[in-house]
Amino acid sequence: MSVKATRFQTKNHNNQLILKTIYHSAPISRAAVARSTLLTRPTVSSQVNDLIESGIVVEVGVGPSEGGKPPTLLDVDSNARNLICVDIGNQEFRGAILNLRGKIQESRTIPAENITGNDAVQQVYKLIDELVSISQRPILGIGIGTPGLINPELGIVRRSVNLDWTQLPLRQLLEERYQLPIHLGNDSQVAALAEFVFGRARDSKNVILIKVGQGIGSGIVLDGSLVLGDGYGAGEIGQVVVENIAGNLSTLEAMASTRSLIKKAQKVLGFEATWSEIVEHNSKEIKELLDKVGHYLGIAVANLIAAFNIHHIIISGRVSQIGESLLENICKTARQYTISTMADETTVEFSSLGNEIVLLGCSALILKNELGIQ
Repeated sequence: MSVKATRFQTKNHNNQLILKTIYHSAPISRAAVARSTLLTRPTVSSQVNDLIESGIVVEVGVGPSEGGKPPTLLDVDSNARNLICVDIGNQEFRGAILNLRGKIQESRTIPAENITGNDAVQQVYKLIDELVSISQRPILGIGIGTPGLINPELGIVRRSVNLDWTQLPLRQLLEERYQLPIHLGNDSQVAALAEFVFGRARDSKNVILIKVGQGIGSGIVLDGSLVLGDGYGAGEIGQVVVENIAGNLSTLEAMASTRSLIKKAQKVLGFEATWSEIVEHNSKEIKELLDKVGHYLGIAVANLIAAFNIHHIIISGRVSQIGESLLENICKTARQYTISTMADETTVEFSSLGNEIVLLGCSALILKNELGIQ
C-alpha cells in the first residue's frame, strides 16, 4: 500500500529540488527553475523566498528580457554556511573548513602516525575543536572520512585495523560533543563521491576510484549513487588475492600499497629512502618494483571492469607520482586479464583532486545529506 507524503515531506522535497537546480544551474531565474523542476511558479516563488531568508540563496542581478520585465537571477551564496571536514589518514589527520562550493577556507593538520584507539579519537576532537573555534559562518555539518569498514547509517566504525577501532560509535561521540549533524564514510568511498561531484567524473553517471596509500580501497558510484553494499564494504579490494606462487597467496595491499613498496625499495636500496626518493630513483631494480605496482593494480582494475563494466576508473593517492608509466602498466595488464574490448573502452586516469580528495568527498557527503545537493 502506497503512503501519501505529508505536507512537510512534500515541502522538503520541493525545497531540495529547487536548491539543487539553483546550485547546478546558477545564475537562473525563478521561471527557469519552475520549468526545470516542473513545479508551479507560486511554489517556486514561495520556497525561493524561504531560501533567501535563510541566507543560502541570493539574488545576483537581472537576466535578458523575454518580452516582459527582465527576470531576477538567483544563485547559492557559497559562503552562507561552513562545512567542517576531516580526513583520518594513517600518518596525519587533516581537517578543513569548506564553503558550499567545496572551496577550502582554512585547513589544519595533526601528525597521527602510530596513534590508535582512544588517543586517535582525542586527536580527532582536537582537530575539530580548532576548526569549530575559527569558523566564521554557521556550520552546516561535520563530515568524516576514515579507513576501515564503516556503517554510515548508524555512524559506527565497525573495524579499522590501523586505528584499532572496533564498533566505535563515532557519530554519537561527535554529536554529543558538537551538537551538529555528523556524516561518516569510508575514505575511499567518499573519495569516489568527490570525483563524481567535483572532479574528472562530474560529467559521468558511473565511476570507480581506487585509492592507493598505506592501504588500498575503492569507491564505486553507479547511476549517480554511491554503492555501499549490504554490509557497507563495497570496494574493499585490498585483501583480494593478486598472486599465487606455489600456494603462497599475496594480496593487493601486500603487493601494491605504498607501505609494501617502501619496504621493498628500502631493502633494495639499503637505506631508509622516502617515498619521493624511491619514485625519483632511476635504477633498474626500482623501476621493476614500480612497474609491478602497475601490474598488480591492473589485475584489480581487470576484476572491476569485469564486475561492473564501468568505463571510467580513477587512481588516487601518492602512486600518481610514479607517472604515466603506472597507467600504461595498469591498462596493459587489465587488457590481459579481462575481455580486451571492455578494457579498451575503459579510461584509466589519475585523480585531479590531489590531497584534498577525501575532504572534498566529506563536503559532498554533507551537501547531499543536509541540502539534497549532489
